[in-house]
Amino acid sequence: MKKVIILISSALMLSLVTASDAVLKLAKQSNSDFSVALDSKKDVFGLQFDLICDNKITEESVSHSFSSNDVRSNMSVYSRLRADGSVRVIMFDLSGQPIVSSNNVEEVLNMKVKGDNCVCDNVVVAGEHGVSLQSTSTTSITELPQQSKIKGNYPNPFNPVTNIVFDLAELNAGNVEIAVYDIQGRKVDVLHNGWLDAGSGYEFSWDASSVASGKYFAVISAPNGFTDTVNMTLIK
Repeated sequence: MKKVIILISSALMLSLVTASDAVLKLAKQSNSDFSVALDSKKDVFGLQFDLICDNKITEESVSHSFSSNDVRSNMSVYSRLRADGSVRVIMFDLSGQPIVSSNNVEEVLNMKVKGDNCVCDNVVVAGEHGVSLQSTSTTSITELPQQSKIKGNYPNPFNPVTNIVFDLAELNAGNVEIAVYDIQGRKVDVLHNGWLDAGSGYEFSWDASSVASGKYFAVISAPNGFTDTVNMTLIK
């Protein structure tokens, strides 16, 4: 524990420098979803950055979780609002292990923030023993689709698995059902029934191992009256 405290204290005192030992990558995935990734040439033991948006962020509008790929129980993340309306985020591992290994690009954090034109600033990256790593940051924004639609399914014909791909506009974000019907109109499977944010390139798989060959229809139903259908052919 003593080692970790020294590490984080050192990280907080480091000044921002611009070069490329480590690059912090902020990516906007949907209207309020952001992912934070680190591309580092060296082991990273501590990370601090400020998330700054055009609008003043409120405490109720911020939440965070670890990447689904990260199952380490000792990882810790803290965030606090600052007087200027930005959010300061600090990450480290209580066991003293690196949060990102050298020569890797790893997604380390998922954030939900109600903010416009958000960027990362005041980035501080700490290497082993709290040594400052030269760092920069980048921001990328995934444009939200203007229209919801099923793009299709692949492969088609298929046996026994096919993938249904669709876009969801902000107007139709919310509780979304993706169901499969047979040619008689009977519902044979539900692939999803729950919340989805607006976004492009959603993909859900259907395993048709338990049904007979024939024509099937995937139907997506979303808020504000949106429905769309794709025809699928199962050949066994």
